[in-house]
Amino acid sequence: MSKTHSSVDVASLLAELKRLGVADLRRRYESLTGERCKSGNRDWLTKRIVWLTQARAEGGLPERARQRALEIADD
Repeated sequence: MSKTHSSVDVASLLAELKRLGVADLRRRYESLTGERCKSGNRDWLTKRIVWLTQARAEGGLPERARQRALEIADD
C-alpha cells in the first residue's frame, strides 16, 4: 500500500518566492517554523522555505535526514 502526499510544485513556489522581498521571506519562514528569523540572506531563506514546504508535503522527515538536510542547507 502506498502513501499519497500532496506534492509541491517547486518551480511555482520558487517563482512566487522570487517576487517576495526579504521581509516577506522572513515572515513566510517564521510562519512555517514558528521561530523568529533575523537572516537577510535571500538565497538561504528561499532554500529553507522550499525545503520546509516539501518536507511538510511529504509528511516530514526522519530526524537523521532532517539534520543532514539542515547541514547541507547551511553550505
